[in-house]
Order: sequence, then structure tokens, then C-alpha cells
Amino acid sequence: MGFWVNTTYVNHGNVADVARALGKLCAAEGMQQVPPPAQRETLLVEPMQYETALQNDLWGVAVFPGATSWTVIQTAPLELLAERAADSARMRLADLCVELSVSAFQLNVYDGSDTVLLEVSKEGDAVVSGFVETEEDLEWHGEPLSEDYLEAEFRLHPFQSLVGGALLGDDFAEIIAEQFGGQNAAFCDNSVSVDTLIAHKPFTAPGGLALYFKWPGPTRQRFAPCASWDEYQAAIRRK
Repeated sequence: MGFWVNTTYVNHGNVADVARALGKLCAAEGMQQVPPPAQRETLLVEPMQYETALQNDLWGVAVFPGATSWTVIQTAPLELLAERAADSARMRLADLCVELSVSAFQLNVYDGSDTVLLEVSKEGDAVVSGFVETEEDLEWHGEPLSEDYLEAEFRLHPFQSLVGGALLGDDFAEIIAEQFGGQNAAFCDNSVSVDTLIAHKPFTAPGGLALYFKWPGPTRQRFAPCASWDEYQAAIRRK
């Protein structure tokens, strides 16, 4: 298993303010904040790891201090903020940036190599660079992937010199975590999403918060957590 990252860095230094804005964003979609669920053992195939936000009844969000003036976010589902609310014209991260009037970026590394960098301005304008093989070819969560920018590179933020020598996605992610994660750099990867949020374990990042939001309506999930891929395939066929 390679290195996987779906980490968001928000140019705002107050964790509580970012958490409130996230709560407002979730509430706008009908998600209700709930106490942390009981801790559980994860299985091989978890909806919160492999499905989209709109295919899950529970969302988990870890919000914690990064370097000065930065707040870091990890989510489960993993690309919650890069996805869009139903019928929305823009990503959730764009809505968050507009709400806070700040810019942000999300680094996504797939199996240690394929890398997609999403940058969003405080006005909600999104710029995407990099490449990951998807069913939609040169598109990622509704945003075009340009053949001119198949290597992840900063265009909205003046940070490209920090990562100019990074050859692989995991190198890129390590540099970014060290620069923008501050004392919590070790929490800037998907171990927080999978091992903490999906398993509902206590979140131990200093100054961090783990928030959960639940869908109150009929289930949107295609399957429950599965112990094997065969079990998953059987569950999908029954739908």
C-alpha cells in the first residue's frame, strides 16, 4: 500500500472559527452535528474511505492548528471538501473559503505518486493542477485537469519554490506538511482520516477538534463496512 494524502490547508489561524464555518457548511446540506460515535474496529472496505460524501450518512472532520496563520483539515469521506453539495456549482472548499474570506489549498496524493493540487482563492475561484487516472479522463470532481499542468504546481499561492524539487507525490506531501503543519505535521496525512475519524478514536493533535455530522434522512449508503472485497461486490450487486 502506497502513501495516500487528502489534506486541506486553510490560510486562517483560528481553529474554532474554521470549525464553526465547517459546521455551517454541513448544516446547509442538512447534516446534523452529533457527539463522537462509539469507537469501533474498521474493516477492509469502509464507505467513509471509498465512497463520496453524498453516499455516506456520517461525515468526520478533524480540524487542527498548523503553522502560524494556517489551519489543517482531514476528512472522512476523504475528499469531502473537493466534492460538491447536491446541485452546487462549486466545491465545498470554495464555499468554505468564501465564508471565511481566506484562501486554501488541498493536496491529494494517490498511492505515493499521482498528485492533484487544488487551490482556492478567498473569492471561491478554484485552480487544479496535477493528474490522477479517473473514469472522467481530464476532470477531477467537476474541475478540468489541464494537459498544460499535469504536474502539480502552485499557481494561486506563492509556494512553488518550496516544492520545486519534489519528484513524487509523497515527497511533495512531506514538504508541505513540514512547512504548513507546524507542530502537527505528523497528523497531515490520511492516518487521521482512516485510523481516527472512521474508527472514531480520540483525536490527539494538540489544539485539534474531531467533529461528526450525521444525515437524518433515509440512508444514502450503498453498503455497510465490509470485511473483504468479495463481500463488498456482493453488497453492491444487491442494490
